[in-house]
Amino acid sequence: MKIKVIKDCYYVSEDLTNIGLVDKDVFESSFSHLLVKGDIWESVVDEGNFVDQMFKCIEGKWLDEENDGWWDYEGNECYFEIL
Repeated sequence: MKIKVIKDCYYVSEDLTNIGLVDKDVFESSFSHLLVKGDIWESVVDEGNFVDQMFKCIEGKWLDEENDGWWDYEGNECYFEIL
């Protein structure tokens, strides 16, 4: 199965709410851009078994990366279009 990211998704790892002013580096280190609009991911086969929730990026920012534990397709289908 191939899926295309249809909207950006971010993971916020640090709450900066009560810190006040921060510089660009601190701000940008407080989140990760997990799903980049336009990236295309393809399900991968692990030792002959189809694993529905394992994907490899075949086009875009995360090219050649796998989603091993940092995002799940299930429950986040609204970020994808099945190709």
